[in-house]
Amino acid sequence: MSNTRWQFLGVVWCVLLMAAVWGLPNAIMRLIVTIWILAAVVLAWLYWTHPPTTATPLEDPLTQSLEDPAQTTFEIGSAALPHLRQGLNRDTAQHIAEIIQTTAGVEAVAITDTNIVLGWAGKSCPQHAPGSLLSLTTRQVMRDRAVRILHTDELQGAYDDCQLGIVVIAPLVSHDQAVGSVKLYVSEESMLPHRVSRFAEGIAQLLSILLEVAELDRQRSLASAARLEALQAQIRPHFLFNVLNTIISFSRTDPDKARDLLIQLASFFRRSLSHKGPTILLKDEIDYVQTYLNLEKARYGDKLRYRLRIQPEALNIPVPVLMLQPLIENAVVHGIATKEDWGMVSLTVRYRETDIVIYISDNGSGIPKSKQYEIFEMGSGQGMGLGLSNVAERLVGLYGNQYHLRLRSQPGKGTTIRLVIPIPIPH
Repeated sequence: MSNTRWQFLGVVWCVLLMAAVWGLPNAIMRLIVTIWILAAVVLAWLYWTHPPTTATPLEDPLTQSLEDPAQTTFEIGSAALPHLRQGLNRDTAQHIAEIIQTTAGVEAVAITDTNIVLGWAGKSCPQHAPGSLLSLTTRQVMRDRAVRILHTDELQGAYDDCQLGIVVIAPLVSHDQAVGSVKLYVSEESMLPHRVSRFAEGIAQLLSILLEVAELDRQRSLASAARLEALQAQIRPHFLFNVLNTIISFSRTDPDKARDLLIQLASFFRRSLSHKGPTILLKDEIDYVQTYLNLEKARYGDKLRYRLRIQPEALNIPVPVLMLQPLIENAVVHGIATKEDWGMVSLTVRYRETDIVIYISDNGSGIPKSKQYEIFEMGSGQGMGLGLSNVAERLVGLYGNQYHLRLRSQPGKGTTIRLVIPIPIPH
């Protein structure tokens, strides 16, 4: 039967059905049924005027994966979100690279931060293994925050022994700053590169959104858990045990000194338990730090020396509570305590018009280069009180990426930590 006859019979059927509907006693029921009939008519008309064409099977797995790029992108995002909740580090990047490579079917995938490759999946290529430095081109993409597509032999500051073909580099952006990149490698015989480019851009945008969501979620968790974690870190059994041992030894030789230390120990724990609110005046945080140093000096004697240099203008500036003491403790326990001779811990605070700059230095054992990068990865810092990573995360969460903690260290020479805290603008 021809399409014209089918259309004629359809119209007659609709007219008869409409007449029957308007015979219904309930007005609302008539309206609902009428809407359904009109929707069916529209769908039928679309089917008759635009008949479906027979799809040709696609042989290229990359073509198949990109046939519905939106669905593929959201599949990747859904699978990546649980990993991104931990932040962007080597473990999460490796999982995400494997997810993208498996789902999209490209030759290889790399996930990077701003310095090195964090994760790699697909065709084996030692020069692009996790930990390898980024090419100048990749760094330029992150600076420009624009997607680039090129042959791998065109990468500046890199070489292509693996003959990967074409690479699409898209920046990962969080809070308006580039934090890494996603790189898709495809063979020259694969799909049109520009289609892969749009796909890579979509993945990068989705991952960037997920990174921001994960960062906000992590900061909320830090905000609610930082105080409890801070207090638990201060009441460390081995710290309390060592100080009490010191007090007991002085009680036999110098009772007055023992009494003074006991008062300072009580003051130390009272302050860590009694303070309310996320910030504290710098002068109160300095008093807390000095109490801690006095207790440790009683334990280490002449082996520990310290120096505080604070500009008076900075004393009444609010700073995050328990921000300095964990860093000082880290300098003492992991820097000075392992030295054979005496060591110096120095705290310097400089006042500027818009912020204060704080330096915490020691001439202790230093941190090996292999571990300096790991310190700032999410979840590191066990055994260091709050840990450098926790302090660094809190700074960024409170003030933004431009206020991230900086570290400079040389094994055998010591460590310097620099942090900048903005001065609140009075309302």
